[in-house]
Amino acid sequence: MRALIAVDKFKGTLTAAEVTDHLRPVLESAGVTVDATPLADGGDGTLEAAQAAGFSLRAAEVTGPLGGTVSARWALRGTRAIIEMAEASGLALLQRQGGSVEPATARNATSMGAGELIGHAVAAGARSIVLGLGGSANTDGGIGMLMGLGAVVHDARGQRVRDPRGALAHAASVDLSTPLRLLDGVELTVACDVDNPLTGPRGAAEVFGPQKGADAQAVGDLDSQLREFAHKLGAADTAARAGAGAAGGTGFAALLLGAHMESGADLILDLTGFDAALAQADVVITGEGRFDVQTLSGKGPAVVIERAQRADLPVFVVCGSADSEVSHAGLAGLFQLTDKAPVEQAMSDPGPVLTAVADDLAEAVLSFRCRR
Repeated sequence: MRALIAVDKFKGTLTAAEVTDHLRPVLESAGVTVDATPLADGGDGTLEAAQAAGFSLRAAEVTGPLGGTVSARWALRGTRAIIEMAEASGLALLQRQGGSVEPATARNATSMGAGELIGHAVAAGARSIVLGLGGSANTDGGIGMLMGLGAVVHDARGQRVRDPRGALAHAASVDLSTPLRLLDGVELTVACDVDNPLTGPRGAAEVFGPQKGADAQAVGDLDSQLREFAHKLGAADTAARAGAGAAGGTGFAALLLGAHMESGADLILDLTGFDAALAQADVVITGEGRFDVQTLSGKGPAVVIERAQRADLPVFVVCGSADSEVSHAGLAGLFQLTDKAPVEQAMSDPGPVLTAVADDLAEAVLSFRCRR
């Protein structure tokens, strides 16, 4: 019996690698051969997945979400680079920079560091760049990223806007000639698993702004500014495209530069050789902290389930907790940490609980083999 583990992180408790490390020894002690491939969707864990696929990690000093500088990692293998936007422009960096999630931050946080990371990758010889969107602090339409790549922004008085913080509110014109020249001959791929447009009820400000500190007034102002930004660039059609609203509108800016969008989970699975490992497997194990309807709408575990079921392989899910609505997913088994311990214990000390769950999982996997 050969099991392939491809799990995502249990957010706030365990990384994907730690989940695998708890499951593997229990399965192996039961006589199951275990293979594992990293799972990520372009957000947290993407660089670790890239490293497992043979990329080397690098670091650069770039502009943080509140200005100043932060050290951001990125990955390179040959002429291909992987950039995780949150490394430079992430919500998690706010506290490190002395900020907090509040309306002023939502209005001023910038994506400039992400653009600077792209510039570092090009300077290092990258001709194919994957930009993973997720976990960003900004709702700036990606204007900061464009400025980080050399775009020239002027305000209504004709003065050049040099400070990327709040630049969206002041931009009257944007010259993209420098970014376009820099990326000439470079393939830019956006790893993105949301399909939101730039503006409107499903846009960047309305849907994701509150997570970044925007109150009702800030949401309305940012949505209007994003709409005006797209209008000034003559890019209303681009603003309406699926994914343009990702990462506070950074998806929109990337599309302006000729990027194409791919499912982040699909891209990472291809990068790490998932299908080759799948061909050797008898069962597949996936999961994440919260397994619910949103998971099944295209997040990493859903992509694993789809590929496994296409190969006619049984799928077991391990998660912190699950919604009852996911029982229709055609799973061979669903194992929740909250079936073994209270939520508080599963969150504060998940390791022992996960090990107990792994015992049940191993029994189910072996039982499934007997039934077949």
